[in-house]
Amino acid sequence: MDNGNIIRETIQEFCHRWFELRDPEGAARFLTEDIDFVGTGNNEFARGIDEMREYLHQDIREIPEPFVCEWSAIYEQAVTENVYNLSVNMSLKNSTYGWFLRGFFTMVREESGWRIKSLHFAEPGSSQREGEHYPLTLVVESIARQRQELLNESVPGGMMGGYIGEGFPFYFINKQMLNYLGYESEEEFVEDIGGLVSNCMHPGDRRRVDEEVESQIRENDRYVVEYRMKKKDGSYIWVHDLGRVVTAEDGRLAISSVCLDITVQKHAQQEVMNLYNNIPGAVFRCCFDPDYSVIDANDGLFEYIGYTREEFAAMGNRMSAVIHPEDLAVMADKLSSQLLHGNTIHNENRLVCKDGSVKWVSVKAQLFSELQGERHFYCVCLDITEEKQLQKHVRELYEKELSYFAEISSVGGCLQGRLNVSKNRVENYLSSTAVPIAGIGETYDEIIENLAASAVDAEYGRNILCALNRKKVLADYAAGKVNYSFEFLRRNEAGELFWGSTGFSSCLHPETGDVIAFFYTKDITEAKLQEQLLGTIASLDYDAIVEVDMVKGSRRIINFKHGLTNTVSEKGEYLEALRNVADRCMDEAAREEYLAKMNFTYMKEQLENQDSYSFVLELKEDDGSVRVKRYQVFYISKELGRVCITRTDVTDVARREQRQKEELASALIAAEQANAAKSDFLSRMSHEIRTPMNAIIGMTAIAAQALGNDEQVADCISKIGISSRFLLSLINDILDMSRIESGKMLLKNDKIPTEEFLNGINSICYSQAAVKDVEYECIVDPVLDDYYIGDAMKLQQVLINILGNAIKFTREGGKVTFSAAVKRKMKNDAVIRFVINDTGIGMDEDYLPHIFDPFSQESTGTTSLYGGTGLGLAISKSIVDLMDGKITVRSIKGLGTEFTVDVKLGITEDEKLRHRQKKHECHFSSLKALVVDDDVAVCESAIVTLKEIGVTAEWVDSGQKAVERVKTLLENKKYYDMILIDWKMPGMDGIETARRIRGIVGPDVTIIIITAYDWSAIEQEAKMAGVNLLMSKPMFKSSLVSAFTKALGEKEEQVCREEEKTEYNFAGKRVLLAEDNAINTEVAVMLLENKGFFVETAENGLRAMELYSKSPEGYYDAILMDIRMPLMDGLTAAVSIRHLSNSDAAYIPIIAMTANAFDEDIEKSKVAGMNAHLAKPIDPDRLYQTLYKFIFEKEEDVTVNAAELLR
Repeated sequence: MDNGNIIRETIQEFCHRWFELRDPEGAARFLTEDIDFVGTGNNEFARGIDEMREYLHQDIREIPEPFVCEWSAIYEQAVTENVYNLSVNMSLKNSTYGWFLRGFFTMVREESGWRIKSLHFAEPGSSQREGEHYPLTLVVESIARQRQELLNESVPGGMMGGYIGEGFPFYFINKQMLNYLGYESEEEFVEDIGGLVSNCMHPGDRRRVDEEVESQIRENDRYVVEYRMKKKDGSYIWVHDLGRVVTAEDGRLAISSVCLDITVQKHAQQEVMNLYNNIPGAVFRCCFDPDYSVIDANDGLFEYIGYTREEFAAMGNRMSAVIHPEDLAVMADKLSSQLLHGNTIHNENRLVCKDGSVKWVSVKAQLFSELQGERHFYCVCLDITEEKQLQKHVRELYEKELSYFAEISSVGGCLQGRLNVSKNRVENYLSSTAVPIAGIGETYDEIIENLAASAVDAEYGRNILCALNRKKVLADYAAGKVNYSFEFLRRNEAGELFWGSTGFSSCLHPETGDVIAFFYTKDITEAKLQEQLLGTIASLDYDAIVEVDMVKGSRRIINFKHGLTNTVSEKGEYLEALRNVADRCMDEAAREEYLAKMNFTYMKEQLENQDSYSFVLELKEDDGSVRVKRYQVFYISKELGRVCITRTDVTDVARREQRQKEELASALIAAEQANAAKSDFLSRMSHEIRTPMNAIIGMTAIAAQALGNDEQVADCISKIGISSRFLLSLINDILDMSRIESGKMLLKNDKIPTEEFLNGINSICYSQAAVKDVEYECIVDPVLDDYYIGDAMKLQQVLINILGNAIKFTREGGKVTFSAAVKRKMKNDAVIRFVINDTGIGMDEDYLPHIFDPFSQESTGTTSLYGGTGLGLAISKSIVDLMDGKITVRSIKGLGTEFTVDVKLGITEDEKLRHRQKKHECHFSSLKALVVDDDVAVCESAIVTLKEIGVTAEWVDSGQKAVERVKTLLENKKYYDMILIDWKMPGMDGIETARRIRGIVGPDVTIIIITAYDWSAIEQEAKMAGVNLLMSKPMFKSSLVSAFTKALGEKEEQVCREEEKTEYNFAGKRVLLAEDNAINTEVAVMLLENKGFFVETAENGLRAMELYSKSPEGYYDAILMDIRMPLMDGLTAAVSIRHLSNSDAAYIPIIAMTANAFDEDIEKSKVAGMNAHLAKPIDPDRLYQTLYKFIFEKEEDVTVNAAELLR
């Protein structure tokens, strides 16, 4: 039944339910959920199934009497395959009422069938009462417009129309069509298209559309066409245009059409066509009719036949027109025969091309049936012309090639034969073995029986007989199976055993059409024995080897030891076997781990970035014993999702490792006990030694604050020992050595700003050198990066230690040179070389091998004269070793020493990016500079640095030479843009040199004094001498860029103001101080009271806890807690306070003040609930800063919540 009949029956049943049976629910079953209904009344409408159902009930309640309903269709239109419009004339009559109506139905196809989506009723003019037609013209126009609007709203898509004429002058357009095209109003649309509907079409489509519309209208006043329609924004959409000729209100002929947006479908079709065109060969869809009419096809079909699409369309799109007449005559019978066995066909036939040539094609097709009953083929054709030509050649060489192949294959223990399966006979047979299973003239059946009889395993022989049964082989060939292979243990004529591999391959004889089987047998004894040998070796190393297909979820056991197949079959479903083994052989914990690590998701995650992964589990054997198994998983083929799982028994290894672990654990416990004793000793020594040091440094700070109070100052001074600083440095060295020996010294990986790092070292060493009247120079390699990654503090400790020794052991008037350069640069790190040269006393060659030994010093005389602990270089060597670096020394007694320190530092990501871009941040290529310094090495380094930023530079090594060079240049009417002069030079110093040069060049040249010393004392004198800027040594690239930019006016001078020292005021705040040492207590109280604190003291942790427990909330603002105290130490006290019931116990700041300076001591204090850790001797500023942070910045959430610390 076609769609029209089904739809008319659906509407008839709907009307029958509504008007004749008056069954509202029965009628509602024919409606869509989003039904749109408009009746004849002014406000008579319903939206959605709920409103429509209510309307039906109300209508039937008001007029329960049934109607006689008669109707006839007046207009039908299939909008799309799933949308249908139908207009009907209806008459409704009962004993009271009678109406003549016109109904407009829009039907859509859903899964359950055709349903009504839109229903509009109108009352024709002829049924109006007399007098309602005045004025007649207005009524006609109103009715026509109302009808058009109702129709517009009832159909999906948009509607528009044009008068029949050149370019189709505009007639009308509905709102939905305007929305599709992006227009706000009809007027805007008309103006944009110039009043002609054709102008909204793509220029490339207009001629075709005009021709198709004209042709179709000429036949039946209707048309269907697809084309591209322009939107307001200039883009195009594809539309499906269904139109018909109508008579407009003014009597002119016009076209009214429904346009559906099919852009998505077109794109999908194009994608399908692109896919078709990318498939090799011809792909097309055709009807199952006598002409095999083509519905659609890819370009490959037309390339085959030589016709264009248009030429083929002119031929009626008939494949019968290009199929060879001889093949066409038998085509229908061949297709019908093949379709008896399914919907798939495979055929070979000839096509006659446009140029008259004939091509052979192989056609594979699938038959499909539509709902309407139509049947069509999806076909794929491949050009097999060359194959057919080859077949002809094969026929000529068939016997010759077969004999040649058989002769070659028979060498070395092979036999070869050709069997005519259809005629049951041997046609050809060659053998070089002692296994004659056939002879010329024998039957196929006898050959197979002889082959099966040679099998040692009688069951395997019966399988061969079954597989190679002649009737079965013929049936297999028809079904597409042509190959058979067998590997089995056999006997030859002498009764000797050997492994043979036999293969059969079936094909059609090119001339007779008989099924021919070619067979061969090869002796594979050696290969089989090698395979068995490898399997035996594998079984010795592995319990099991399993291949898993993650795509199919299957597995196959490749090799296994006895007992495994009792629980798991050789092949099968992977997860089932997994659970079987887990349930049978493992306890719950092992089972969970096994299932987790053997599922496919975990496998893929683990093997994403590594070749294999493994894990170890305990399994219970059948005899109840527990064995340790190691599982290993790796890919066989990642692309195919194949993995291999091996299982190895490692019980003996695991038990041996367990014994070793137990032995190591015992040794570790002993070592930890010894180390704990050592650490405890050091910790106690630290506390006992640092406690008086705290008093010494604290009293020094108090004395400084009490100047003018002689009595208090004298009291403080009396408590200070002159050896305090030396004693503290001794303690620090001992503790550093302890960390190194215990392996607890850890390196940080922080960002090191190169310039700031070196300037920090230089600021210390310049001042030390100045005190001894030793010349100090720092030379920096200009290619150093601005930042590196490493432990700046530890590296600075190493360099300052060596530089301090160099200055200490260099006599007055000597020189110390410190240089930093890049030795080697890799992708992610660089080796930086620091060299320290001095002209000091030097060392004996015999002592150099021992220079890095702890407590080692060259002689007691040196120790007496220069002091020191003998630990500094040992610590430095250990730190450099931790940095993956190297430290070396060369020295000559009486001449001096050179230390070389190579350390590996990381390169920051910013520096890597900068190196890749290879750009200078600044470029001063137009500038010329003169460098003046008595140290040639400094001059040469400065020249290289200046060149890095594009400056052309020269150098001289004295002020007098600089003055002469400037004069000479000026006589040639040239000058330097920048002159950089060292301050301290022999003869003429930097300021005098600047003064003389300024007198020569005037104000236009920039003069910069460079110095390693504090320039505040000479700044005024330098400016009076004409100096523009002063800058520090060494000259870094960034500092030179900044100085030049400032001098040239390209950048405003950045005014660096010294951060004003914070004045702390804790007036009104109260602190609880827990400290057992009286002097330390006195120092801390004075420091705290000087800043306004109220201080209460406790001599031990127990007393501190008692005082706090009795205090109200907020009474104390903070607690300062010593760690080592009698009765109760600070850690215990802190934990106890945090667990008290006081409302502020969880968050009151508790700050440790202790001589326990190890990293583990800091961690213990945090675990105990303390917020911060201050090491003794206490730095007052650090103490004030910490208290300020925890008391005044709580609202900024800087306080560490102690409750979190205790969790």
